[in-house]
Amino acid sequence: MNPQLTKILDSGKQTQFTLSSINVSLANAVRRTILSDIPVTTFNTETYNDNQCTIYVNTCRLHNEILKHRLSCIPICEKDLTLLPGKYILELDVSNETDNMLIVTTEDFKIRNKETGAYVKDAEVRNIFPPFAQTGTFIDFCRLRPRIGDSIPGEQIKLTCDFSVHCAKDNSMFNVVSKCAYGNTPDMQKIDKIWEEQEGKLAGEGMTKEEIEFQKRNFYLLDAQRHYIENSFDFVIETIGQYENREIVKKACSILQNKFVDMIQAIDSDQIQITNSETTIDNCFDITLENEDYTIGKVLEYILYEKYYLSEKIFSYCGFKKFHPHSPDSTIRIAYSTSGDKRMAQQHLRIACVEARDVFKNLESMF
Repeated sequence: MNPQLTKILDSGKQTQFTLSSINVSLANAVRRTILSDIPVTTFNTETYNDNQCTIYVNTCRLHNEILKHRLSCIPICEKDLTLLPGKYILELDVSNETDNMLIVTTEDFKIRNKETGAYVKDAEVRNIFPPFAQTGTFIDFCRLRPRIGDSIPGEQIKLTCDFSVHCAKDNSMFNVVSKCAYGNTPDMQKIDKIWEEQEGKLAGEGMTKEEIEFQKRNFYLLDAQRHYIENSFDFVIETIGQYENREIVKKACSILQNKFVDMIQAIDSDQIQITNSETTIDNCFDITLENEDYTIGKVLEYILYEKYYLSEKIFSYCGFKKFHPHSPDSTIRIAYSTSGDKRMAQQHLRIACVEARDVFKNLESMF
């Protein structure tokens, strides 16, 4: 397997690229990893035991749980995952002492060094919580209503929160992309040829130019999607801001590569569970992938199926299944055409892991 990066285009905040000569299971693994497994610096406020936010004063209209959730949704644009957690703390203390509504934003955030007590310079804080590039405005956090006369003071919010490292698998608030999608690369030569044939038929039926133009737009929006280049996928990615688009793809490929490296080490140390399958299929074995799902499982299924079922024809069956969405584990089931044993299954699984590792290592080098 030799995947190719046929084109790559940076357009504004988005990056578009095409991967070819690659199976859908591997392309999907890249997308799934981008959406769930890339670690970022976060504010973790979910559940009582894990909450890292302490609210001392809150007299605004939003209760504490909503404020904590809003805080967790704010992206922290710091690439060094070891810089902030455990060493710095976020502080927010704003009171509305005016006669107008006051909007608290990330511009009001302060970061303090836990050891020295010194505050990080405003310019550095702006890099961590940057304003929106197009408008120059910061992210709204809450609104503080003004005082009413001399007896009723304006609203106040005062809190602190520690930094931590999480990924979107822990909570979707910790995502790194606002857009990450892929689709089959359209075969434009075939599509144009099919439309020319249909256009001739429509003209022969007496349709007007306006009606034919309408049918053309309809065709290119829908039926044209049926005709695509095999094993070629168009990706589009738009970052939220923690990392650059290309950096995100590199990180995803690196994470996948490391997962297969860890699995190879687990195979070598005989830690991968391989059992006789409780089925009517002869010479059948179940390989349990602990804490792995479709991302890794479908990649291994494809490589094993392609190599040992279609090419070498030593498998009589190869399949993948995650038996329940709540189960952290998944299973690859393989069966040998003739005799087979657990050691042989282990060896074939290792070869598949090595091939997958090399593919994602190659992909990483392309970006």
